[in-house]
Amino acid sequence: MRSGTQRSSLRRRVTRRAVAEQLLTVSGANRDVLRDAPKERTKQVAMGAVLLSTAAIAAVSASYALHLALHFWWPFAVLGGVAWGLVILNLDRWLVVSTPRLKTKLGTLAMALPRVLLAVLIGAVISTPLTLAVFSAEISTEVQVMAAEEEDAFNRQLDEDSRYAQIPAWEAQIQALQADIAQPVTDADVLDDPAVVDLQQRIDEAKTRYEAAAAAFQCENDGTCGTGDAGIGDVSREKQAERDRLQREWQDLQQQSEPAKAQVRQQLETEEIQKTADQEAQLADLQERSADASSDRRAEIAAHQAAVGDSDGILARLTALGRISDADPVLHAAHLLLFLFMTALECLPIIFKTMLALAPPSLYERLVSLEEEKVEQRMRLRLQTEYEEAETLARSALTAAEARAARTLKAESRATGMVLDAQLDVTRDGVRRWRDEQLGATSAGEVREATPSADDLESLYKNDRLGSEDPRDGRLAGSSAPA
Repeated sequence: MRSGTQRSSLRRRVTRRAVAEQLLTVSGANRDVLRDAPKERTKQVAMGAVLLSTAAIAAVSASYALHLALHFWWPFAVLGGVAWGLVILNLDRWLVVSTPRLKTKLGTLAMALPRVLLAVLIGAVISTPLTLAVFSAEISTEVQVMAAEEEDAFNRQLDEDSRYAQIPAWEAQIQALQADIAQPVTDADVLDDPAVVDLQQRIDEAKTRYEAAAAAFQCENDGTCGTGDAGIGDVSREKQAERDRLQREWQDLQQQSEPAKAQVRQQLETEEIQKTADQEAQLADLQERSADASSDRRAEIAAHQAAVGDSDGILARLTALGRISDADPVLHAAHLLLFLFMTALECLPIIFKTMLALAPPSLYERLVSLEEEKVEQRMRLRLQTEYEEAETLARSALTAAEARAARTLKAESRATGMVLDAQLDVTRDGVRRWRDEQLGATSAGEVREATPSADDLESLYKNDRLGSEDPRDGRLAGSSAPA
């Protein structure tokens, strides 16, 4: 049991040490310096943990933003959030590591201020999606209210739009035209014709007059009116004649009715053909205008519905949060405090590093400074040594070159002397041969006066050799034949 407990404790210590080493890597600490200052190790591990925490918060914020704004599937949104968290971790690590400590606090603050401002900007960007996530319920309600308001405004705009206001009237006209075209000429149309109406009116009037005349004749014949004498008399005969005339007139008019109706029907059918053609052209024009306007209206409605469907993004939610914050002071205060808290949390590493830079240097910082000075001194010494070695090598090479040049000059001088000696011997032999030839051709006295002796030539050559050691000098003996 005790052995298992010891192994478990050992594993925990190993795990903690491995995690601490990773956090030291994140914080950018110098492990060589930490070996000399082990108490500073905890502070650097805490700095790495803070950097890792801010990166984790950034990853969560980015995942929510990608899912909310771009409607990414959660696994892809999480992958994008992790990538963004690594970017923020790298950036925060650079801000922390690159914040220097200058000789004056004012200089340190001036150097750290741009980094702090950049950290505040990053914190504001990261904290915004988290703030929206905290107030998501209130924001969703307000987004629905905003969508309803936009829908009402859109409908009012459609109703007031002159392009679509005539669509109902056009549709009513289309229905009326279609019904009129589908209905042929009927008896009612014939009876409603003015000529038929006039003829029918005349028939009715003739019938009325005939019935009145027939009643007057019957009354006179019965003796109930008129003269009061029953039977047929002169007055009865007159009324009978009047009745018969009106009857014939009524019958004539009735006989004219059917031909007139037939003629009117034929005329109406002819007019109906032309009217139908005109109505069909008018119907086609109305249908085209109504279809175009209706298509534009449907397209605008579809675009509006698509916009309303996509109105649940970050911008809409920020607008909704602003509206409910303006309407509710308590929520406004809560929103502001939460936003500032999130931003400060994201800016914590660089703010903490700036505070350390403004405070007196810690042991770790002093050791790092000494380590940097030692590295600088070693570098200076190495560069100085390399310079001196290079200078020594250059001097040695120069001395060797001078020695080689001296040896070469001595060897050349010796070779030149040997060449001159050889030339002198050749010249002596030539002079002797020439003298012998001259002695054989002339007298000995003349030859002695005209020819210089060998000793004179050797003396002349020696004087010339002292004046020039160049074997190519043209004044050497034997270079030209005597005249």
